[in-house]
Amino acid sequence: MSAHLIQRPCSEDDSFEKVDIVPATLPPPNVDLNAYVPVSQRTAPLSREQFEGMLDSDGRLVNEHQLRQAVFLGGVQPCIRKEVWKFLFGIYPCSSTAREREALLLDYIIKYNELKARWKTLLVLGSVPGQTSLEQGLVARYQLPTEVPLHSPDLTQQEPIMEKAMDDLNSKATGVHAGSIDFSALGHHDLAAEYSAPEMQQRVDCLQLQARVYVNRKRIDINQLRAHIRVIDKDVPRTDRDVEYFKGHANPHLTELREILVTFACYNHALGYAQGMNDILARFLYVLGSEVETFWCFQRYMKTIQNDFMEEGMVHKIDLVRHLLTETDSHLLHQLETQELGNLFFCHRWLLLGFKREFSFQDSLRCFEIMSSHHLELHSLTAERALMKEEMNEFANSGGDARSTNLAHVKEYTFEVFVCAAILMESREELAKCTDPGMVFTFINNLKFDLDDVLTKAEKLFFTYCKKTVSESFELIDSNMSKRSRSPFTSLFHKSS
Repeated sequence: MSAHLIQRPCSEDDSFEKVDIVPATLPPPNVDLNAYVPVSQRTAPLSREQFEGMLDSDGRLVNEHQLRQAVFLGGVQPCIRKEVWKFLFGIYPCSSTAREREALLLDYIIKYNELKARWKTLLVLGSVPGQTSLEQGLVARYQLPTEVPLHSPDLTQQEPIMEKAMDDLNSKATGVHAGSIDFSALGHHDLAAEYSAPEMQQRVDCLQLQARVYVNRKRIDINQLRAHIRVIDKDVPRTDRDVEYFKGHANPHLTELREILVTFACYNHALGYAQGMNDILARFLYVLGSEVETFWCFQRYMKTIQNDFMEEGMVHKIDLVRHLLTETDSHLLHQLETQELGNLFFCHRWLLLGFKREFSFQDSLRCFEIMSSHHLELHSLTAERALMKEEMNEFANSGGDARSTNLAHVKEYTFEVFVCAAILMESREELAKCTDPGMVFTFINNLKFDLDDVLTKAEKLFFTYCKKTVSESFELIDSNMSKRSRSPFTSLFHKSS
């Protein structure tokens, strides 16, 4: 069998080198992916007719499980993606009627308007008299219709504001109200006429008062706010500029991205802003088309994945991919370890952005909604049914011995973890030919995927893993029962009987 040598510094003594003899062809994986495993038949994207059939006469989503299953199997047609995502990502409860969602939307609009007005007020109050809006940080250079002369800099570096002064500014800002709401500017032209009518003004005023109380409870750290703005203004102009929706100078959608990211960062002290959030947000804004709904959807989504933006959280998720490979393809993992890539940190981008850069923009949207359906997770009803079916098969094959398996599978293995493992296992022979980390990174960065093919392979690996854990649990029980039958206590018990 052909092989190649991999040389690397010895961790114990730099004056020596460690040499690994790595076979050019890897031994088979731990699981047989060629064995028959029933997987779902992928379908056409969810259509408007199918989606509307899931709603009752008042607009309630009758069966959330049915929607998530349909999204998992085929994604969503672009023409209804906006409506479906509002349920999928929880902006509106599935049990809400169409009229209740209208009331929630008005509340969202007014709260967001107050949240955004507050940080803008603080930037003005905390600035030096005579500064331009560009220097204050209210706008960025890429938002302006014409190029600004160089003598007018972006948000200027200012002396940090002390805690006492910051408290005073926050207190002062509570007395500055956001003023009237520009529904059209927030992406809801259809509501502008309806809520400007005199008979609706009392309702709007009441909600504004509630929103001010909500915002007044929040304190903004102006120093952190300015720091976040500087990073956001570097990332936003580079976000999906090859997509028509975000192309061109002074693109209004870039302004919406900036406003949402700054609003999110200044009220979420634990997370603030981190690179990658702009890529996640861009998907929501492209689909929803409303600055307000995009903000609340993004905020809700970030709560579910916030650990992924912290070092411990992402390392843990990558470790899950490692552990899954240990069980399904330990030879491939060893191959990567010999090249000092056993930490699998190159999977970071896949997991953080939901494979956004690995597919075309439109396919990345479909991939994102399919994985966000959470239809196929180890804690889902589908997985529980699959595990129960395998238990029954093992029970029948064992001659009907009654026993409790107490399955030791890892329920933290999300479907995206199986997607990562499936991609690596599918590429195992090519990875085996790589002789240094640079070759691996080049290969990984140039990978081209067919989305449906990847999803099918990941699903097959998922069910193969379910089958493997059931089989190993039964073998473990058999082993434990055999040990107990050979124990001295058991022998004495049999003798006395």
